[in-house]
Amino acid sequence: MLERMRRHFDGQEKLREQVLELSRRVIRASARAIAAMHRDDTAVAGEMLDEARAGLVELKKAVKVDPLWMDSGTVHSAQQEYCEAKLLEGFLKRGRLSTPEELKIPYQPYLAGMADFSGELRRRALDLIRTDKVSEAERLLKTMEDVHEFLMGFDYPDAILPGMKRRQDMVRGVLEKTRGDLTTALRQQKLERALEHAKRKVAK
Repeated sequence: MLERMRRHFDGQEKLREQVLELSRRVIRASARAIAAMHRDDTAVAGEMLDEARAGLVELKKAVKVDPLWMDSGTVHSAQQEYCEAKLLEGFLKRGRLSTPEELKIPYQPYLAGMADFSGELRRRALDLIRTDKVSEAERLLKTMEDVHEFLMGFDYPDAILPGMKRRQDMVRGVLEKTRGDLTTALRQQKLERALEHAKRKVAK
């Protein structure tokens, strides 16, 4: 009996190491894909997304040995990061967000990935503001508002949807900061236009 139990736990330890390594691989590739998308480097982004997708496939195969691992934080973290990257890709390429079914991602990590996606939208909006593309940043803000409204529809306790309240608060904070930055940029733009108009009148 001792030997049988030791073989079981030795297998669990080996599986844990494999799952951790595959999860890290998916997370690294997804993060690199996101960084490439912000640089508008579609080639690297596509390559990294393919690598992340392949890692997820391997991860799912590995945990079939013990299906309980599918609900582990390690697997969810990989799915969440991949989901965030794919949501950003879908938004930038097609102007729409991929569904959980399209991504083959469970609902819980999908919602977590969507919350993180709002942070990438803020990053994109700030880049647009810095390059005076304020109207494009306004459209991003509208998407952030839609994401926030969508996430607020999930009012469940932590026992059902762990960490959701914290993520809702985080998205609300990101949204308010971005709205404030955009308001400042719009005022600055309006002031600059007024000054330019005044200069033209004086020149006449």
